[in-house]
Amino acid sequence: MFFNTNLTYPILLIMSNGKRSFENMGRTIGKSGDTVRRMLRSAQENHETLRVICKFFFKNAKQLFVVIDDTLIRKVSSHLMQGSGWHFDTKIGRSIIAFRLMVCLITDGKSALTIDSAYLFAKELIDLIKDQKFPSKNDIAKSMVLTAKKLFPRKRLTVVADGLFATLEFVLWCKQHRIRLEVRMHSNRKVVYKNTELSVKELALRFNIVPNGRKMVRTVHVVWHGICLWLTVVRRINKHGIETIVFQAATYKDKPIKHKLAYDKRWNIEKLFRTGKQALGLSDCYSLKLTVQHSHVTSVLLASTLVQIEKKEKRFDKPEAAIRHLKTKNVSTVLNRFSPVNQIFRNLRGAHA
Repeated sequence: MFFNTNLTYPILLIMSNGKRSFENMGRTIGKSGDTVRRMLRSAQENHETLRVICKFFFKNAKQLFVVIDDTLIRKVSSHLMQGSGWHFDTKIGRSIIAFRLMVCLITDGKSALTIDSAYLFAKELIDLIKDQKFPSKNDIAKSMVLTAKKLFPRKRLTVVADGLFATLEFVLWCKQHRIRLEVRMHSNRKVVYKNTELSVKELALRFNIVPNGRKMVRTVHVVWHGICLWLTVVRRINKHGIETIVFQAATYKDKPIKHKLAYDKRWNIEKLFRTGKQALGLSDCYSLKLTVQHSHVTSVLLASTLVQIEKKEKRFDKPEAAIRHLKTKNVSTVLNRFSPVNQIFRNLRGAHA
């Protein structure tokens, strides 16, 4: 019963409690850790499943957002694991040994489903293996965008990313390929506005384009390294009444509020990382092999997709509520619950074979 679906391992991630080690997940169904390990599908197969489900899930959507971001997966004794290395953790302000994972998801603003993932390797590992070419974050981001375009060739897609991807290479590539991009722009970046070159922060102050009063956003046309962009100044007020100003840059023209709302879709990937780490065992694989680590990670992303399906169908507000609901069932019931999803994958995969 437990070997006839490629969704078994992701479902065990949802149903298990505590650390999602093979042994602990096995206890959920009375099987050994080796049995659970054999249920693990390859990252490639998981990616294929994710894309098929995503394409079917959003088939009626007119506009979608492609969100790209990275996260650190810290592990005990990770220096023994293939692919781990030193990465700077901005949350704690120092470098740690971890995996750095890039993820791409598709969202309509309500549901968010992953379609791709890849690892970014530390410089010391790249320098150590000089005869092998490692893709850069820009290369991976471009590949993810092309994957999204292939999945949804007739829908309007807007790529959303934080300041990590506000690079000349990536922005220029999006502009040249007519890709709608909304990206955070650092305040020290210099742009040309009204024939004057200034940092975006100086520009906002000198030309008085910071929103005030009831206005929260304002957009102006600027040039950055010869690229025409639309710079949006966003005024934010947190729950404590503290006001901050942030800047966004886009390759397309739209109303200021539309630019702000587009970038707000990036929050979906932050929630994905949080739920993955806290409730689905994103950091809980203990294998020393990178291929097994990636298979586990993509299984967590697939588990998150199943949670999103449950969240939508049961009209839950948060994915955690969907997880709690599924945990009230037994594994066999949940396997049967998602058997239509597995059948969609089998049918569409067979149609394209």
